[in-house]
Amino acid sequence: MKEKITEAIKKATGVEDPVVEYPANPEHGDYSTNVAMIMFPNSDVWSSLVRTDQSISSPHDLAELIVVKTREDKELSQSISKIEVAGQGFINFYLSDEALNSQLFKVLEDKENFGKSKSESKKIMVEYAHPNTHKELHIGHMRTLIVGEALARILGFAGHEVFRANYQGDIGPHVAKAIWGTRKLLKKNKTGWEEAEALSKSEKAHLLGQGYALGNSEYEENKEEIHALNKALYALDDDVKEDYERTRRWSLEYYDIFYTRFDTKFDKLYFESEVSPRALDLVKEYIGKVFTESEGAVIYDGEKHGLHKRVFITKEGYPTYEGKDIALAFAQFADFAFDTNIHVVASEQRGYFEVVFDALNQIDPKFKSREYHLSMGMVQLVGKKMSSRTGDVFTVDQLLDEVKSHTRELIKSGKLEEEMEEIAEMTTMGAVKYSVLAASALQDVQFDVKKSVALDGNSGVYLQYTYARTQSVLAKAIAQGSRVPEKMVPQDNFSEHEKNILRRLAKFPEIVKDAAISYSPHIICNYLYSLAQNYNAFYGVEQIVGSEREALRLGLTAATGQTIKNGLHLLGISAPEKM
Repeated sequence: MKEKITEAIKKATGVEDPVVEYPANPEHGDYSTNVAMIMFPNSDVWSSLVRTDQSISSPHDLAELIVVKTREDKELSQSISKIEVAGQGFINFYLSDEALNSQLFKVLEDKENFGKSKSESKKIMVEYAHPNTHKELHIGHMRTLIVGEALARILGFAGHEVFRANYQGDIGPHVAKAIWGTRKLLKKNKTGWEEAEALSKSEKAHLLGQGYALGNSEYEENKEEIHALNKALYALDDDVKEDYERTRRWSLEYYDIFYTRFDTKFDKLYFESEVSPRALDLVKEYIGKVFTESEGAVIYDGEKHGLHKRVFITKEGYPTYEGKDIALAFAQFADFAFDTNIHVVASEQRGYFEVVFDALNQIDPKFKSREYHLSMGMVQLVGKKMSSRTGDVFTVDQLLDEVKSHTRELIKSGKLEEEMEEIAEMTTMGAVKYSVLAASALQDVQFDVKKSVALDGNSGVYLQYTYARTQSVLAKAIAQGSRVPEKMVPQDNFSEHEKNILRRLAKFPEIVKDAAISYSPHIICNYLYSLAQNYNAFYGVEQIVGSEREALRLGLTAATGQTIKNGLHLLGISAPEKM
């Protein structure tokens, strides 16, 4: 519908990209545009629309003229009951009962496919998670994991072919520090690698995290020793090979636990150790063309392009992160010839990616406009400070355990222990994921455990509870001999609460498309919260089962539940049937 309105305005005004928005106040219609206010200052744009006997002296006058011309669109008139001018020149559009009925029918018919697009797709790689081996997974990594998975689902639902990629640092100074520190800890505790092997996967990861913190804190006093270990790791010398492969495996096994728990999987894992040799060859090949030598190192002089200089090969002869990312781009494109590669990475790396992408474009122009950095704000846990360098981290499993202690309290008694645990896990993951996704990507997230599980606020648990409520209503209807409609007959004379739900349902396919275009999962969060509020307001005042309008209201309940479930799935959140 949004596309139809946009096209009708375009025909009426000649404006190429008129902005059509959703009014915050439902009294202002279902769609609104300020195109008249934007056009008015430039009479050359609209003078051809005006007859000689017409006088246009304000944006309001121009809006009235646009409304007349827009009403001539016969296709639009079937779906829009009213078009009116408001304020200084806003044009508001109101959906007809026919259009609202049509969307209700569509939800009940399409079910889990409601909102799904069949449009021409692009090939999009989403690269996310990126935990470096030999470190514990902390909540900073968690955000890219959650956002990347949600974005991959949204893009796939919007019709694109999606390839999930995960690029992990498994070689370099951080690995040398971790192994050096872990060796020292084992020696101090008078244990060996075999004893450590018997620890649980999370305990092994914690040991490596402590080792990294120790190696980092004592780096200055042991710099030469750690540098030598780093050199041996790159060469994979016999005296480090076993320790390296063992500890790398520990990290990957630990991360697999979280990938499963967060309901994500990757089409391919990429590693720095794999692209490192190619990085050296590539950068050296373009010395004098793209890169220059400087004080023994190889750099890219981004200052010539309004950026900054960065090192791609160190004076010791090692490829930097920048150099490895050049080789990574070629490896990824060989596996999946993407139209766009979205790197879901913290916003502090914006300048880094600007230089890397610029250098990559100089090497091979085919990458121009294909690589995209989705900047992510930081995640801060209310009341906690974190630093993997010092070992002062609040790990993901610690966070999940704390949230689950709260979600268990929300679950009503009378359920089997196994059922309670399943619901507690679903609501825990829903609380954490939604808290991260509800903010736009660039915003920092202040994660508050208590707010994340609130049943009366903008939380994932609130949405899950609303979905469970719809299923409870439907189950009650069936138990009393009512039939939940799979198809509906057209209705009219909708109550205010009924119409609010219908108007919200009608927008879901557009919301999915908007979220996919802008890479913004939070748009779906905002939509679902509004839909849940509409339904709960309706539930609080309207009789459903046994009412004269039972069929319609059960249809609204089924459609609301289905749409919430579809939206939650796109966010990577499960919808429990009962809570």
